[in-house]
Amino acid sequence: MKKIKFYTCYLLPILLLILMFNTRCATTLIRELRQPPVTAADSSIYNVKVHMKDGSLYVLDIFDMDNNSDTAYGFGIYYDKYRDVIRTNTDLSGQWIDRRFSVALTDIALVEVNQIKSKMTGKILGISLVSAATIGLTAYCLANPKACFGSCPTFYSWDGTDTTLMAEGFSSSILRKYETDDIDMLYHAHPAGNNFSIKLTNEALETHVIRYANIMLLPRGDGERVFATEEGEFFQTSDIHAPTSCKAPEGDCLEQLRSMDKKERYSRSDPHNLISKESVELTFNDVPEGKIGLILGCRQTFMTTYLFYQGLAYLGRSAGYFAARIESGDKLPQRKFDRIKDLLGPIEIFYRDSGGQWIRADEISESGPIASDLHLIKLPGTGSGEVKIKLRMTKGLWRIDYAALGRLGNETDPIIVEPSEVVAKNNPDTAAAPLLKGLQTTLITLPGDVYEIKYRIPDVGDDYDLFLKSRGYYLEWMRESWLEEENHLKAAVFFGFPGLYLRHAGNDFKKVENDLENSFWNSRYVRKN
Repeated sequence: MKKIKFYTCYLLPILLLILMFNTRCATTLIRELRQPPVTAADSSIYNVKVHMKDGSLYVLDIFDMDNNSDTAYGFGIYYDKYRDVIRTNTDLSGQWIDRRFSVALTDIALVEVNQIKSKMTGKILGISLVSAATIGLTAYCLANPKACFGSCPTFYSWDGTDTTLMAEGFSSSILRKYETDDIDMLYHAHPAGNNFSIKLTNEALETHVIRYANIMLLPRGDGERVFATEEGEFFQTSDIHAPTSCKAPEGDCLEQLRSMDKKERYSRSDPHNLISKESVELTFNDVPEGKIGLILGCRQTFMTTYLFYQGLAYLGRSAGYFAARIESGDKLPQRKFDRIKDLLGPIEIFYRDSGGQWIRADEISESGPIASDLHLIKLPGTGSGEVKIKLRMTKGLWRIDYAALGRLGNETDPIIVEPSEVVAKNNPDTAAAPLLKGLQTTLITLPGDVYEIKYRIPDVGDDYDLFLKSRGYYLEWMRESWLEEENHLKAAVFFGFPGLYLRHAGNDFKKVENDLENSFWNSRYVRKN
């Protein structure tokens, strides 16, 4: 009976998941796609899969569209959601035998292409996944394919001494379905008078679709900084001071948390369970009376990036199908993907009340391994000169750069500043306007693109903090080296039983964990013009 119960509870769902990844398209679509004898071959995209929102699929030898149209055209085979052939308009030799397909862009969930063509329009670029990228892979990326630079757009600006990394945009928005706003404090930004600029880069093998990148300007008083809560509230904060003690499993961690200086406190993962937890306890003395808040500067390690890439590798050539189902509103694959993030978990913040009990105050869940961001967690007034804080998190998942406590003053509203100009620095053929001027004027960047975004700061005095509010999403390009790891059984366990997978993946992660940071930063993609 126990064996029967095991098979029912575990093996049957795994088999069902395998069937979901390994539908009849795996056999039906194995065919040689020959290039049609066309004269305008350089403006076409070959071996294209067009995933429709209703589950049907076009596999096309040629795919093209008019720049001013919302309709794409192609020649190939059209399959229903069960991968039975509905219609074909080419013969086995690639000759056109019927009128071309007309496909409305609004009905497309995702497009898979082998490579990005120079004449692809923005409307197609924004929904196109490159299925086997080989360009620009550095030695670091080739040696450790799960440590390739990626995750989101990167923003640099002047800090008074140098142009440095300030923020990463919407790092959790891995598909159009996950598009969202992201607010990042530009903690070290140093504007020169009324002129301020940001360098926007795409240093990964990704397509970035950016709706807007506005500056939020927050005036402050003497001795104040302005910080934002997870709910998007902005508070003028004063009497900011560091903790007097910091206790972590490895011992004292006070030195790493005293200032926002990239000297981070982090730990290594648990080889026996990637979701095991750890705690860090902070003590603050001489706490001011009134409303107070914890200020925490942090980013994730590369554990999340590694797992994201590993999941894509297991899916292999089915990754586009999986992503298209999420884009089409299929809740099953979306829930399975989201479950992994839920298991890794946020940083949970607790404070100790007068009775000695730990009370949960809030959590920080913003993902992204590139730039530390500042978070404000409101705490109740304790009426005591000492406050104890506990941070609970997955071991090896978070890097904490800064912790402080401050007195909360007035809540304030930001002044929104839109870009005055967007300049392509290494692609002079790109139109300069209208970009980032509204939801319908997206900026789409490809690997190696660099833009300068200029702003005109209004006259509000000299004391203010700057935040960047960006919105968009990105599409991760599949690396050809990942396809060598395609394994639908492992994909079924990864997405179907993520808790089980994470409890047994520690040893594999340990093999690369020590080298991830170095490999990641040294694998940034730079276009050679």
